[in-house]
Parts: sequence; C-alpha cells; structure tokens
Amino acid sequence: MNTRSDCHDSILMARFALERAARAGLDPDRIARLAGVPAWREGGEGTRVSPRYCLRVWELIERETGDPDIALRVSDESTTGEFGLLEYLFLSAATLGDALDACVRYTGSLTTSYSFRVAERSEEEIRFQVLSGVEDCRGRELLVQAAFALLVGRGRASTRYPLVPTAVTFRQAAPADLATVIELFGTRAVGFGNAADSVTLRTADLALPMKTADPELTAVLLACAATLPATPEVGVTWLEQLGEAIDGALADGAATLEVVARRLLTSPRSLQRRLAEAGTTWRREVDRARRRRLQAAEHLPRAQQAEFLGYADPASLRRAVQRWRERDDS
Repeated sequence: MNTRSDCHDSILMARFALERAARAGLDPDRIARLAGVPAWREGGEGTRVSPRYCLRVWELIERETGDPDIALRVSDESTTGEFGLLEYLFLSAATLGDALDACVRYTGSLTTSYSFRVAERSEEEIRFQVLSGVEDCRGRELLVQAAFALLVGRGRASTRYPLVPTAVTFRQAAPADLATVIELFGTRAVGFGNAADSVTLRTADLALPMKTADPELTAVLLACAATLPATPEVGVTWLEQLGEAIDGALADGAATLEVVARRLLTSPRSLQRRLAEAGTTWRREVDRARRRRLQAAEHLPRAQQAEFLGYADPASLRRAVQRWRERDDS
C-alpha cells in the first residue's frame, strides 16, 4: 500500500519518537539527521511534516538498539504535553470513555495519516482500531506498537487502575519472543498476523473516572477543537472487512462462504459477486487469511498449526503451503 498524498503528521509525532530514541540511550539529533527530519526541536502541533519521517525514526531506533521490542519498552509512559491538544483533551476528560472518545473525534489535530475508531461494541466489550493511510513497512508496525503501549499506559496512569485489555491484535507477524508484549499489556490474549490493529477493552472500564479530570479545561479545549477541520476518515476497504470476517470465522472453526456471508450481513451469491468485482476469489482470500494466521502460529507444532488454520490434518496444511509457494514463484 502506498502512502496517500494527503497524509501528514504533526512534528510532535516525529518528536515523540526522537525523545524515545534518547530514552533508549541514542543521540536523537543523530537519528534525526539519518531520518532527514527537519528542525525536529522546533514548531508545535500545527507544524506538519511527511509521515515518512516518524516511520523512519522508529526503524532507525530498532536498528540501532537491535531490540525488536523497543517501541513497546519506551512508549508506555510519556511526558505530559507531548501530543498537544489531543493529549490534554484525553487527560482532562471525566472518564476513560470520554478520553477515548476524544481520541476518536480529534486525532486529526495530530495526524491525517492515521485514524482511531470504534470497530465493534457490545455490552461487555468495545474494540478500538487504528487505520493508516501510510505504506506497510516496519516503521508503521513499530508506530502501532508504540501507540497501543502509550494508550494503555496513559489509561492506567490517568485512572490509577490496572487497566488490562481483553485482547490486542496486530497485523504484523509475531515476534520470536512474546514475553515483553504479554508483560506490557498484562494479558496473553495478544494476536499477530490478524486483519486489523486493534485493542479491546471491557465496556465497564470506560466508566473509570480520570484522576486528571478538569471540566473547565475540557470546555476550553473543546471550543478550540471545534474550530479545527474534521478528522479525516482513513477508510476500511471491503477486502479488509472481508479479511476480518474470515479471520473471525477461522477462529470459530467454521470458515465457510455461508458463515462469512452472514458475518458481512450479505448472501453467499452477493459475496461471490463482490469477490469477482474485486478481481479475487473466495479461495484466494481464505488462503490470505490462513497465511496471516500461519505467521502467528509458527511456534506451534504442525498439527496445532493445521487446527489453527482450519485444516483437517497436517498433510492438508503441507499441501496448502506448497500451493502458496508455487503461486508465489509463478
């Protein structure tokens, strides 16, 4: 995916990453020079730059430290004010739910490269998703890790409550060692190779009072935010929605055309028609979903991998992997 031409970040995004470089023991000015970040210590949230700068900084931090978990390790805490208006709207909110709503509504004050949205809601849980208009690259993966670590860390600090997500999912492949991510989020319900970058919280936790709440400040900030352009939508494509539906069906052990059509609130015939219009097939999209899940299950024995991917036995999985390789080579 190519970065959209209308994407841009506040300089605060690159500055946050460079401050993390300093926290990791690196020289932030040197990293800024390597990444080509212009005058990173100057300007406020209204100073806009290309999103490639922030992505490159995260990539350099990982390369220089040799630590694939570095974005998680250095981002769960931050200094007040690092994200300007959006951060103060978060901190001054009455409840955690209000704080997260501010993130959904006013992310555009910080970036037009990403959006933060409610993807799914029930009486028990609410799932938030990060969407991006930037290229798929290691920098984006590290940035999403940092964002989720920061979100959970800020939530814990502001409510003084041991907030634990019920699930965290990443599109990226799983790291060799899951210890850091499990420790940081406080749960083993962390999935990799998924169709979406998301964090799921208990609905009840949204009522947690913010210890940093300031109603008067909130009123002033909301008046200021109302003058800003609307936060742009980073759209979810139909194929991305389909990928999420197939992932969910595979997890439930019933990834059939009929089951996925029901998840998408359509008929099998309509689903087949839309696949054809998109220039793809049902088998191809199921294969894509299974390949994502295989990345997340590489540490498992072959029999468990086959079950995880919805195959009857390891032999079926071996044949599928051979088919994928032949397709890649063709």
